[in-house]
Amino acid sequence: MRELLRVAALARREWPRVLLGVLLSLGTLLANLALLALSSWFIASMAIAGSLRVALDYTLPSAGVRALALGRAAGRYAERLVNHSTTFRILADLRVWFFRRIEPLAPARLVGFRGGDLLSRIRADIDTLDDFYVRGVVPFVVALFALACIVAFLAHFDVRLAGIDAALLAFSGLLLPLVLKKLAEAPGRERVARAADLRASIVEETQGMAELVALGALDWHAERIRASSRAMDRAQRSLASLQGIGDAGLVAAGALSVWLSALVLIPVVTEGRLPRADMAMLTVFMLATFETIAPLPAVIQRVGEMAAAARRLFEIIDAAPAIREPPPGTKTSLDAPPRAVDLSIRGLGFRYGPGEPWVFESLSLEAPAGSRIGIVAPTGAGKSSLFNVLLRFWEYERGEILVGGGAEGATTELRDVPSDEARRLFSIAPQTPYLFHTTVRENLELAREGASDDELWEALECARLADYVAKLPERLDAAVGEGGVAFSAGQAQRIAVARALLKDARIYLFDEPTEGLDDATADALLEGVARFLKGRSLLLASHRSRDLAVVDRVVELGPRPRSGS
Repeated sequence: MRELLRVAALARREWPRVLLGVLLSLGTLLANLALLALSSWFIASMAIAGSLRVALDYTLPSAGVRALALGRAAGRYAERLVNHSTTFRILADLRVWFFRRIEPLAPARLVGFRGGDLLSRIRADIDTLDDFYVRGVVPFVVALFALACIVAFLAHFDVRLAGIDAALLAFSGLLLPLVLKKLAEAPGRERVARAADLRASIVEETQGMAELVALGALDWHAERIRASSRAMDRAQRSLASLQGIGDAGLVAAGALSVWLSALVLIPVVTEGRLPRADMAMLTVFMLATFETIAPLPAVIQRVGEMAAAARRLFEIIDAAPAIREPPPGTKTSLDAPPRAVDLSIRGLGFRYGPGEPWVFESLSLEAPAGSRIGIVAPTGAGKSSLFNVLLRFWEYERGEILVGGGAEGATTELRDVPSDEARRLFSIAPQTPYLFHTTVRENLELAREGASDDELWEALECARLADYVAKLPERLDAAVGEGGVAFSAGQAQRIAVARALLKDARIYLFDEPTEGLDDATADALLEGVARFLKGRSLLLASHRSRDLAVVDRVVELGPRPRSGS
């Protein structure tokens, strides 16, 4: 329940809408109860008047029935409109809030999570919480206030009716659901966990189909999916059985309330202390009151499932970021960064976690503004890790990284610069770029929003991809597909290079930019990059020796040690 209270606190901005939705739901429910009570009294009164051949003024009751019917319909429409609109707003706020909280955690705190599992938490787990408001909070609050009105109304006629109705409502709407909730906790958690695993496995199989086929592991992976599906199905059957018991208890309690009310009212009517038409009204009203608690059993049983979904969300965002941010308001020499920035790395020590091998223990590198430095090393020796440290994706344990320059020559420790500001100093073309499932134009504009077509074409020309894009029917508006599937690996790499060039950065980081390219294309690409970045700093990581022709100096990283120190 603690997790659900935290979710409720996150939705406090929508509390005015929540209150409006509760009032509309309460008004609609009371209008429906009043309609059933009045119409049953009206029908019974007309029947009695007809049998006794006496006159009955039906003008006011019939007008009341029409007014309540119209009010119920209008209230139901308004209630659905407000409550569902509020639900969607809360879900949208939750997704934005969740994304903002996990963004500082990437990638260091998220490496232990499967990509499909993260997607499941962002989408499906938050979707699970949509019942928390519209089928959880609202029905409980409405039931509470409606119960007070119901008890007061019945007590006006007979206190025993109020006691019977309150007891049966408490049993079928609270006691029985709480027992079933206890029984539903384990299968609810199991269903959430299995559903998350199933979604993650399907995403992995879809994205890695080629690798699974090549390794002959497709049948094994399919069996894993079937096992998760069977386990989720068992949990769902258990939950459905418990919900059926709750629904049956609700129906039985409603039927029992009618019989008990009849037993109480028959002597009262026989003795003439209550009009006969009132007996029909009260028995129908007793049965109708169970509409008040009808949503509660299913919601109470789903509390465990909703709490499990909320727990999975907070499991991620409660983690402390791996990057230590400077205190808010910290002033540095980079508040207004100069056009040229020096980079000085001194005695840098980095590893991916306590007890892990050191990626580098005492790395030093000087990159004055405007310099071009090549970084060479065996695979796994830390080229990409160095770039991730500079981008403040990972924290370093030893040494210092100084950035600065300009007329005054002041420098600042990279740790003292907010991570967002630090990343603005750099532009990177990663070894494995990610392209969004949209157009070439929009993938490039991620680096410079509102860039002109001329600027986009210039960047593509430097990346030696302009001719290819120009031949496409949609040109810049051609779709790249999910992950760049519409382009070859080399072409996707060149789109990433063009995107990196478009960013107005101080230092450019290129990680194996010629991977997958033939020699002629690779040489032409680096020639274009060197011309475009004239006067700006470049750190080029490559295992291709001829790529180093465009750099001023080469730095070699040693092999990664086998054990930590």
